[in-house]
Amino acid sequence: MTSPLTGEQLAALYDTENTWAADDEFFLAFVNERPDTKVLDLGCGTGRLTLAIAAAGHRVVGIDPDFDSLAAAQRKPESGNVDWVGGTSSQIPAGESFDVAIMTSHVAQAISNDDDWAQTLEDVYRSLVPGGRLAFDSRDPAARVWERWTPANTHGSYTGSGEEAPGNSR
Repeated sequence: MTSPLTGEQLAALYDTENTWAADDEFFLAFVNERPDTKVLDLGCGTGRLTLAIAAAGHRVVGIDPDFDSLAAAQRKPESGNVDWVGGTSSQIPAGESFDVAIMTSHVAQAISNDDDWAQTLEDVYRSLVPGGRLAFDSRDPAARVWERWTPANTHGSYTGSGEEAPGNSR
């Protein structure tokens, strides 16, 4: 299904719908357990968490296959503090080593092919220093959240400014 929105509009909508939350707090705390680390954010999207990690004093490489999301990330303040790379785990910069690698916002679930998942894990493992850590999240199927994915619970309107239109809720 194609969208009538441009890539830039989709990235802006993503940022509007996906604001800082408990999962961001978890991953930032995870990274902050070790100060001044080199972090790989695989599937960094529009950079919400990536930029927060850099602001906390870490060196960060953000990789994402969606070039419109990366462009949105690069337009944000302080984006120059992150090395942005377009692509997948195969584009992890050669010779770079990371203390921590993260895949947030259910990025791991977007890699649905078993061979691609195995390759991603191999690429990340190869890029981690000895004792380096990988953290990712996944939806809990026992929560059965799809049962709440109804028009009444999911339809909403947003203005071009990125704010939800009055009278609409999700």
